[in-house]
Amino acid sequence: MRWNNKYLPFLGLIVVYIIGAVKIDIMDIDAAQYASIGREMADNGQFLEVQFRGKDYYLDKPPLLFWLSALVFKVIGISNFSYRLIPILSTLLGMYALYRFCKLYYSERTAYIAALVMGSCQAFFLMNHDVRCDTLLTNCVIVSIWQVAEYVKSRNWKHFVAGFIFAGLAMLAKGPISLIVIGAAFFVDFVLKRQWKQLFDWRWLLGLPIIVLVLLPYCVGLYRQYGSDGLYFYFWEQSFGRITGESEWDNSPGLFFQSHNFLWSFLPWVLAFIPGLVTRLRDIIKQRFLLPVADEAISVGGFILPFMALSTAQYQLPHYTFVVFPLAAVWTARFLDKLIEHPETSSFRWTRIGLIVTSCVMLIAIVGLCFWAFPLQNIPLLIVAILLAVLIVRLYNGKRPGFSQLVFAPFLTGLGINLLMNAHFYPSLLKYQAGSVMGQKVAEDYSANVKDFYIYELAPVDEYNIFHSALDYYTQRTTPVLRSLNEVKQHFKPKSTLIYTDEQGLKSLNTAGLRFKEVHKVQNFHVTGLTLPFLNPALRATETHPRYLLMAD
Repeated sequence: MRWNNKYLPFLGLIVVYIIGAVKIDIMDIDAAQYASIGREMADNGQFLEVQFRGKDYYLDKPPLLFWLSALVFKVIGISNFSYRLIPILSTLLGMYALYRFCKLYYSERTAYIAALVMGSCQAFFLMNHDVRCDTLLTNCVIVSIWQVAEYVKSRNWKHFVAGFIFAGLAMLAKGPISLIVIGAAFFVDFVLKRQWKQLFDWRWLLGLPIIVLVLLPYCVGLYRQYGSDGLYFYFWEQSFGRITGESEWDNSPGLFFQSHNFLWSFLPWVLAFIPGLVTRLRDIIKQRFLLPVADEAISVGGFILPFMALSTAQYQLPHYTFVVFPLAAVWTARFLDKLIEHPETSSFRWTRIGLIVTSCVMLIAIVGLCFWAFPLQNIPLLIVAILLAVLIVRLYNGKRPGFSQLVFAPFLTGLGINLLMNAHFYPSLLKYQAGSVMGQKVAEDYSANVKDFYIYELAPVDEYNIFHSALDYYTQRTTPVLRSLNEVKQHFKPKSTLIYTDEQGLKSLNTAGLRFKEVHKVQNFHVTGLTLPFLNPALRATETHPRYLLMAD
């Protein structure tokens, strides 16, 4: 690859990120809930005391994502893109931070590869459209690690201050897990280098007031709403409680849950990461756990220890370990760069074969999703996909330079696959998310009736049946929930009242003799829990359930 074209791959990433940001609706449950909280915050102006649907009971996540999205909503309005704008910008900053961090210890090419690997792994494509707190957390953590590493090298206090500011912002994004990653990274590095003075340097304590200042507004809001219980939840129970067992959340995921998820979330690079991990650990063992000062073990400690700790938690979701993926990119890039220098080796050949196999598996998967599950009919997009596939095959040719075979070909695989996912698969899938479809229908076709729009929900209050968040986001309103026929009768206005409900609610209204006409119907599916029967067009109807938009007659 010519170095004067080195920015083109990142431009490609930005294009695919933005396509996803614009074309994909916000997904229930988490992303839509966070977007709805930000919308509500923009409306009520209560930034210190986080509310959800007008109530002070949302304690689960810190407010950085809510604050930033609320500010963007106030400036450019509410849309798919506006919710994702700051997270995408943070990812660009995160890639730059990883590049600069790697340059402190490795070659320019290794740093460049690391940034490409980070931005093009499956987790980062997902994080930049299904935006949760992890996007800001991950990028703030890698910026903090870069700045603290700069301080360790130069003793320049501006890097010290910036490092701890971003550590505080990472805590505002998702809590103390950020300090676990940052602390583990430098603890292992100092220990393996026997830099005891660095480890016990009293100046690290000066970073605590910086973090406290960053956290202070949130802590004030927490104390106002929940007292000392809110502070205890944030600083301990939310993160550590899931490991110690104090948290009530428990889905019994198993010890290898995160390892299994890593196999898909780090595609297309996972078969380069694994030998890179083995090689790195083997080198450390050969050196008898004593590294030279010029080397780094920050990526070792920052990945392995948090990954192991998170794998033991009693409640886990796949995205919980995304925070350490930039450090996995360091190992991967280090390994690939060494292979590029020695294309004659068996390691080069086997890694190339592994990446080709990975690309083929991803190609088979995307063919299934975009030509069987949801047939692609966009001819220009199909032509682009075919051209990319031809280019990828040519780049894997053994006569091509090592960089093209081991880096650019798998990078284009990830880029091309997610171009199809963001431009076609996800928009097709989200047609089955009734909340966003109905919310946009009401906002566009029944804007005059929004003030008389209600959800009719007969499930118990604490059970998820009809999700509210996407509906609230797209109608830009906290939609009242009616839970009895008496409440429906109280709000019944002929030719004005709109009701969003399910089959149970429709049956209840018809049995009571209330006159409503159906104005829209959508087949609903919980899109973040895909099943093979749903993906199969012949069986999809067995997996979906109708949702109705009704108007008082």
